[in-house]
Amino acid sequence: MNIRFFAILASFCLTSISYADVVVSFSTSASDPNAGTVLTLNEGQTSASLFVYVENTEATTIEGLSLDILSDTPGIALATSHLISEPAGRWFGSTPGALGSGPFLVDDSNAFNFFGGFPNSGGPQLHSEIVLDAIGIGSTQVTAATGGSGIAVGGQVPSSLSFGTATVNVVTAIPEPGSALALSAIVGGMLIRRRKIR
Repeated sequence: MNIRFFAILASFCLTSISYADVVVSFSTSASDPNAGTVLTLNEGQTSASLFVYVENTEATTIEGLSLDILSDTPGIALATSHLISEPAGRWFGSTPGALGSGPFLVDDSNAFNFFGGFPNSGGPQLHSEIVLDAIGIGSTQVTAATGGSGIAVGGQVPSSLSFGTATVNVVTAIPEPGSALALSAIVGGMLIRRRKIR
């Protein structure tokens, strides 16, 4: 009787644990999915990268992956490029989606391969690079969502999805000490020259 009780209890516990079939996350590194999710830019900085990673925990592949990349504060960062990674022909075709400054940084990017796609690789794999320009001062939280064409795993909608977040901070550029010194020398020289002219 005790064995049956523990078997039922174990069965209940194991079925109540849920894992996401598809996990979408962000990183500041193209080679390390765990490098961090906070990207800090100087005001006016261009061509900074935020990387999108996808992990498939299913036994079959992701044949279709449509994503929206959203910014909760429009006007902080502008997506200027969305480069979908296609190592070894992972995707048969892809479109980067429409780019903007928010709420959609990337609207409806698509990648598909009915005979390949994203296999279960035992960890996050690089999916794409979003190139950002800083267009305003402030902070915005970036997240992903399922795009208009959906996500397909083994020909089915995944039973669960998990979308991570990243933070993009745009700060006022602080001049380097060498720049401040050069600016002081120029202004000082102009003041001395002005006095000599009088």
